[in-house]
Amino acid sequence: MDQDTANKLFDVGAFMLFMDAPPNLEFGIDYNAWTVGPLFKGVKLIPPGLHFIYFSTTSNEGTQGIRTGFFHFFESQEVLVREWNPQIEDLRDESDLDPVQVERIRSNIRSFDRNMGPYPLDPPIYFQRWKKLTNYITPGLVRRVLPNNGKVSHIPEKLSDISNQDTNTINDKRLGKAIEKEEGMDFTVFDLRKSFPNGASGDIVTRWSLDKSWLAGQLLENIYHNGDKLEILCPKCSLTDCLAIDFKVLLGELQLSFVCLLMAQNFSGFNQWKKLVQLLCSCSELMTEKPDLFLQFMDVLQFQLDECPEDFYRDILSEGNFTSVMLKTLQRNIPGSEERLVSRYTKLRYFIMNKFDWKVTENDQEDEDEDDAPTIVNLEEE
Repeated sequence: MDQDTANKLFDVGAFMLFMDAPPNLEFGIDYNAWTVGPLFKGVKLIPPGLHFIYFSTTSNEGTQGIRTGFFHFFESQEVLVREWNPQIEDLRDESDLDPVQVERIRSNIRSFDRNMGPYPLDPPIYFQRWKKLTNYITPGLVRRVLPNNGKVSHIPEKLSDISNQDTNTINDKRLGKAIEKEEGMDFTVFDLRKSFPNGASGDIVTRWSLDKSWLAGQLLENIYHNGDKLEILCPKCSLTDCLAIDFKVLLGELQLSFVCLLMAQNFSGFNQWKKLVQLLCSCSELMTEKPDLFLQFMDVLQFQLDECPEDFYRDILSEGNFTSVMLKTLQRNIPGSEERLVSRYTKLRYFIMNKFDWKVTENDQEDEDEDDAPTIVNLEEE
């Protein structure tokens, strides 16, 4: 980090103090991870905003444990204090610590300076990529989805023996069902197979089963409040508009679910990401009403795919030919009159073709998962 950047961050940068960290622990923040030594006390000069902090233990045999982490919005010059709990191999939150001791630590944070590593900003590209990966995620969204202080939960204990197996184990439907809702994670619940109003007539059921615009509209109105911004000063994070609720927060949940998979190795995030991608690719009418939502959706999706290592894409994101099916579904639903959407889709399509050597098949009738196939109602009288 150059001296000018360091001086600027000295006035605004935050601190994450990690007390009693065990040696050989893998510790990371955002895109950066290290194996820590006995003198490690945390990270300093953290740029204000959202960050993901994670760690995993290493056994005496050198086996890496399950990664655990939490999201936190750092304020300027905030001092976040965490302490290692060797009994459960996890961090104690400040609520579990002596408040007098915590305050004493905060007032003497400079005494830990030489044992704290600076947030890596050289090269700056990694921080820029992190900001772009998470730019729609709000503090309110993190609190709603991850109410346990932003913590991303472990895979349930009964499945922990699966964690060291090949990533192809996610093809096992038992695993997908068992981790559909992990403890402490509250992603927005919706059913892609029930994408029409209660009591709808047969033609309405057919219409909104093929076009998911009604379901997406309901989520925007009831969960994301369809663009209404709440000018609120959050007492916890002191950020104006942190509870602004609109379609950008829907995109924020798309980002949060993806980061939970990419960084936290959490497959509940993967399930939610797939559902949100499938929903947004299937909204023909809404694309005409809210083209900006879908322009920004394609921006988010392309950047997410660009962040994927090739094996990650091959083993996880393209499982069941998911990417190919969704891309063709998106193409089919974009109205030809929406030139901006057509142009943006073309760029997305060529990006995927070039990055992942994706071959365009002549037959667009890909097999769909039985559970996600649209409901078609026979309107003929018997």
